[in-house]
Amino acid sequence: MMMPRSPRSLAVIMSITTVVLVLGYVYLLTFPGHRTMWIFPRFHFYVITPTLLALAISAVAVGWTGIRLRDMNVLMLALAIVSLTGFFLIHGLSTPGFIIDDPSHLAGVSSQVGMTTCAVWIFLSTLPSDHSFIRFISKHRRSVVAGWVAMIILLNIAALNYPGISGFIPIDFMPMNFLLAFFTVFLYLWAAKRYFQQYRFVKFPLHAAIVFGSVLLSITECVMVTTRMWTLAWWLYHAILAGSALMLLYGIIAQYQSNLSVTQIFQQGFRYPFLDQLHIRISSSMQNLIVATETKDEYTAGHNYRVAMYGLQLARAMNLDSEQLRALTRGGLIHDVGKIQIPGEILNKPGKLSPDERTVIEQHPVIGYEMCKYIGFMTEELSAIRHHHEKWDGTGYPDKLKGTEISLPARILAIADVYDALTSRRSYREPWSQERALQVIIEGSGTHFDPECVSAFVRLCTEGELVVPQAMEQIQGTAATQ
Repeated sequence: MMMPRSPRSLAVIMSITTVVLVLGYVYLLTFPGHRTMWIFPRFHFYVITPTLLALAISAVAVGWTGIRLRDMNVLMLALAIVSLTGFFLIHGLSTPGFIIDDPSHLAGVSSQVGMTTCAVWIFLSTLPSDHSFIRFISKHRRSVVAGWVAMIILLNIAALNYPGISGFIPIDFMPMNFLLAFFTVFLYLWAAKRYFQQYRFVKFPLHAAIVFGSVLLSITECVMVTTRMWTLAWWLYHAILAGSALMLLYGIIAQYQSNLSVTQIFQQGFRYPFLDQLHIRISSSMQNLIVATETKDEYTAGHNYRVAMYGLQLARAMNLDSEQLRALTRGGLIHDVGKIQIPGEILNKPGKLSPDERTVIEQHPVIGYEMCKYIGFMTEELSAIRHHHEKWDGTGYPDKLKGTEISLPARILAIADVYDALTSRRSYREPWSQERALQVIIEGSGTHFDPECVSAFVRLCTEGELVVPQAMEQIQGTAATQ
């Protein structure tokens, strides 16, 4: 399966699919014999239930992957799929005549709860990463995933042992069922709209999958609340449901199917034992953003990668933990992404910038921050993107932060950024020697840079332990094949 390569193709494919499903549904409601019951409880129990269980287990694995990759979109989507398949598992297990004889209205309640909680999680995933709720989820992500999975397992056990408890949730009766269905469809379509807006800019396959999956789920909801059990139309919504969940899971696979191990690339030229357990990875979509950034600014090829690697070495020298190292590296790799929206004639101007041009270029940290807070980056990465041009004495930009108001990853990357800029070739000068660049860093201690970070960086350089990365072309080559 291939994801659409443009917003236009996504809109076309999604429209055609929607029309086909709606017309098929209308036909199933009107053809002669449409009220005939196709009662296949064994198929429902032995095929649909294991399918839902497999999808639920896959979603849990995806959730832990999101934690390791530090990708909030993946994490939130995993929670949505866990909700959908976990509650629908009750629906499957409550098939009459197997585990329980009298399902009451347990199947109807559990399926609606699954649809609505999934819609809520997908809606919440559209919130920016700096939103207080998303920051809470990010901070406690391991506990949230474990707690949510445990809760769904306990609810499955409780519902199958005491099916009458569903009577306390009267959501499958009119008009409550239609009000809840309207609310659920609204959340799905709102999320589809927001992700489509993001896809128009970044073209992440994950975003395309969420758009497609959300539209399919909204159709599923409409079919589910307007059909009778065991009719063909009722079976149709099961098929659309399975397709929706598979689409969402496939989006994650497509996003990370050719992910790149940054630590492995760095290890190819230089042996750093501490990197063996770090496992820093970036998706092919993120690689494309890095390449697009550096293609826009012709004199900074490899800059993002080198800054990330310099920052990683400095952070390691300052004894940051592995999670901080991952955040700093990912933030460093994408720290200049806002330059994508800066005019090329300003970025590549050989002479001195005018005050107005300087004002424009100083907006790139804010632009990058606004972009990345909607595509899954966590708070620590966002701070590195927005604040790597802040200065210790408060004279930097864009927020005039000073001292420890600036996050430690941003303070570290500030040194890495300036050092690489000084030691790299520019249109208006040759690269500086390490000694000359290091002198500028030392002179900036206490004004531009955090003195503690400067001391650690000086030790790295003077002891000959600072390694110059040489592998950016591998990122560019990998991205070019996508």
